[in-house]
Amino acid sequence: MKLDKDKVKKILVIKFGGIGDILLCTPVLPNLKNYFPEAEINFLTVRHSRDILIDNPYLTRAFTYDRTEDKSWCLLKNIRQQKYDLVIDLYCNPRTALITFVSGARYRFGYTFRGRKYAYNIKAEGRGGKVHIVEFNLDALREMDIPITSKELYLSTNIVHKEFSDDFFSRNNLDSEFVIGISLTGGWEAKRYKIPDYIELIKRISSKYDAKFLLFGGNKRELEDCRAIKEALPENTYISPYSPIKYLASMISRCSMVIGNDSGPLHISAAMKVPTLGLYGPTKSELAKPYGEKNLAVYNENLDCLGCGLLNCNIGNICMTELSKDKIMKNIDELIKINNIKISN
Repeated sequence: MKLDKDKVKKILVIKFGGIGDILLCTPVLPNLKNYFPEAEINFLTVRHSRDILIDNPYLTRAFTYDRTEDKSWCLLKNIRQQKYDLVIDLYCNPRTALITFVSGARYRFGYTFRGRKYAYNIKAEGRGGKVHIVEFNLDALREMDIPITSKELYLSTNIVHKEFSDDFFSRNNLDSEFVIGISLTGGWEAKRYKIPDYIELIKRISSKYDAKFLLFGGNKRELEDCRAIKEALPENTYISPYSPIKYLASMISRCSMVIGNDSGPLHISAAMKVPTLGLYGPTKSELAKPYGEKNLAVYNENLDCLGCGLLNCNIGNICMTELSKDKIMKNIDELIKINNIKISN
């Protein structure tokens, strides 16, 4: 079915997932708004990721769904009552396919995953597993002949968030320092660069650059990891206070660069235009590396099992434990060079 632009006045975008997943689909929104400037554009996501979308200028409203609390039939009823003209399902699991189908929208876009084609009347095979996730999301617009005028990730912060990060940097005398953010977060253990390796890496960086290190953690385990690094290297490491997403984004924005595991904070860093280096193993860097031409990813390309996607590794998680620190250092040097970061050696 071909999209008739004049018949689209109300749009719903659906994407469930974590912080990084939602950030990586934000480039879809300015392009939609540019093509449908008078349309109401809403977004449906899971509750823990909603903060990413607050104050997004391209959205009218952001709705949330929590399957542990919200009744599915209420959600379906509410979506249908909204009378959307276009629903774009960027998640395409059985639940979101059903939501899209029941919406009653004239135009319903989705990818042709098995068992879900019934829900959509505008379909695309997509290039999942072949291109970066941002490009995969933008393929939805390409299929509907909607021009791509922007590929920027978007995350807003305000003066309250800025005052929070400014206060932390001022109290710790970091305002004029070369600060490297270290993100220790990760959805599962196999994605994490190990704490002894981070300690050794920080020592290597410190031997070459006069740097301070700001450690980011989210859950209890990650904060314990931050404390372990701080205990080992008390002179030049600082633990960022646990913060909601936008406060964290403001803290990250004050860093000169960020290094870390494949996780939400890495993509927040890219969205805040901070030079970012991702450390990759079981996830494919070419699909989910920090988005942007001046960000980099490092991985051990000599491994046949690289990018396996396994939650548990039976050969010792060597993609991370044997990730060369010499190679990481070369990528840090390159990141500094391509971003013209001014520092003192």
